[in-house]
This record gives sequence, C-alpha cells and structure tokens, in this order.
Amino acid sequence: MIEIKQIGIIKSKFNESTDPFVMKKEVSTVEIDKSFEEGLYKIEMAEYIDIVFHFDRAEDYSLRGPVYDGTEKGVFASRSPKRPNAIGVSTVKLLKRDGNKLYVSGLDALNNTPVIDVKTTDSSWFSKDGKQMKDGFYKSNPRWDLAKMIKNNQLEDLMLEAAKIHGHFCPGLAMGILSGTKAMNQIMQLSDGLEDLVLITETNNCMTDGLQLVTGCSFGNNALIFKDLGKNAFSLVKRNGKGLRIIGKNNSRDFLRSKHPEFYELFQKVVVEKNHNEELALKMKKAGIEASFGLLELPFEEIFTISDVQVELPPYAPIHDSIVCEKCNELTMASRITQEHGKNVCFACAGKDFGYMDGYGIPCSK
Repeated sequence: MIEIKQIGIIKSKFNESTDPFVMKKEVSTVEIDKSFEEGLYKIEMAEYIDIVFHFDRAEDYSLRGPVYDGTEKGVFASRSPKRPNAIGVSTVKLLKRDGNKLYVSGLDALNNTPVIDVKTTDSSWFSKDGKQMKDGFYKSNPRWDLAKMIKNNQLEDLMLEAAKIHGHFCPGLAMGILSGTKAMNQIMQLSDGLEDLVLITETNNCMTDGLQLVTGCSFGNNALIFKDLGKNAFSLVKRNGKGLRIIGKNNSRDFLRSKHPEFYELFQKVVVEKNHNEELALKMKKAGIEASFGLLELPFEEIFTISDVQVELPPYAPIHDSIVCEKCNELTMASRITQEHGKNVCFACAGKDFGYMDGYGIPCSK
C-alpha cells in the first residue's frame, strides 16, 4: 500500500475551477508544515521549483476526453486534473521565501490544495533542447495559442492574428472574430470537444477570414462550406449536424456606423465611390483600425443573434486519383477530367464549364 504524506497547503485567490492560464498569472503561497520547514534549506537559491500537489476536488477520471484546446486525448497525454491518482505537478517561479512560506507565480492549483512534495526544477532539458521541445509541442498542438486566446476571450490578440492572413484591419474582420469566438466558447460548453467542427458561412466577405482563423475550419481541411446567400451569417456545427447559427442583426450596420461614423464615411468615398486619393485612403486605414478594435468592445447582443440549429451535412469529400491531361500535360483531379475523342482532357482544355469563386460569389464560366 502506498502512503503519501501531506507536507503543506497552497493558498490562492481561486476557490473554484478557473482557466489555468489565468491562475498562473497570480501569486500563490505554498505553506509548508513547520515539521518539514528544515527541508526548505537553501531553496531560495533556485529560480524555479516543482510543486507536487493533490487534486482533492477533481471529478472522476476517464481515460480519454477533451483537453484545454478542445481536442481529445488520453489522460496520460494531457494535463487534465481528472486522473487515476489525482496528482498534479506545476513548475513555478520562486519569487521569495519567508520562513515556511514560498511565494510563487505560475501555479494553477486551487486554494487549500494539499501539497505532497516540493523540489527544484531540473532545467537541463529546457536550456539544452528548449527550442526543440517547444517546436515539438507546437507540432502536436498547432492551435494551442489560439485556443488560449479563444477561451480567455482575447479578442484583440485574435484580431492581430487574423490580420496576418486578411492583410488589414476592418470592422468585417472584427465581426468574424467577435462572433466566431462566441460560437467556439458556446460549442465547447455544449459538447465534449472541438474536433470535427464544420463552418458553414453564408458570405465571402471580410467576416469569413476572421471566422476561419478562430474556428480553424477552411476549404483545405474539408471543414468549410460556402453558401452563396449574401448574409452576414454562419453556422458552426459538429459532424452530427448540431450546432449554432449566428447572424448580424438587421440594424447592426446602422449601429456600427453610429459608433464610428468617420470610417464609414471614408469607406463610402474610397471603396464604394472608388476615390483612390492617397490621403483619403490613409485616413480610412487609420479609421479602420480604430473602428475594428472598437467593435470588439461592443456587446455581442447588440450586433448578432444566436440560435441552435440542426443541419444536414454532406459526407466527407472522397479522395480522387489524379490523371494527366493529354492536352496540357498537367496533373488533374480525376473528377475534373472529361473525355474528348477518347482522350483524358481537363475542363480548362475541353472548354467545359467549371465553377469559380470571386468577389461576386460563385458564378459558372468557361
């Protein structure tokens, strides 16, 4: 029989389960029982220490389940508090020692959590292979930073990330960030994870770029469906078709214009009326930044409505072979090959109609 002694207790401002990355920003106190205080001799020489503690309020464990970023993993491949032995370990920064009290930052444990052990951190791996370890982590968790931003509602940080693919800041992009983050957090509350999400967008304007960044759904990963309906609306659903639909209110444009009239006046001149005066364009860019980040601070309910939906999704796209077109000699997906006088010819060489998407939507052309 294994016997583990409690050697102390954690004092924290958090009495209930909270986002661990919020908890880590605060200072916690690790109070070691007086009978073990001598074991802290010279611990203040360490910059980082490991705190081993008992998840005394953790729920029953399961061997597989959703982790912080919404994906599913085994309990031993995660940092979930729901573990067979309910033991946690956090590497923290030792700020100071005062007798039997250790003041630390970076600890994600609740108030009055029992402490099992304290030890100095073996930082040799971090100093030697730090970048390799970090790169390895992100290879396994490519959206980890985005997941933290979404869960903590860090809309400005998400906006900065979205602008890297969108190219500029505008209220449309902000609408995608604001509504997409709302949908992702709501879906997380209603489901066991965020894998196999599908985004159904009803517009191809700026809003969709924000939605793609936040949801991770794109044409390339077969998780984005475009309905050419011309509405500032989208649905975010699981593969079983259950999810949410969010649409901009009919008066949302007037509401946003009332908050940032200068931007919309300049937008009318520069974009709608195609006045390409450089000074006006620069003013619009500056006003666009102010309007975009200002929109993120507005109440979601003033701009959007949200409802539950059940949709019928198409099956996963099949994997097609590729065939060389016998006219242009270019490798082409088999489903985009036609027969012409007994030869395999691509749609372009055959002059066959094919769909394409531009700023007008999805027309069909030769």
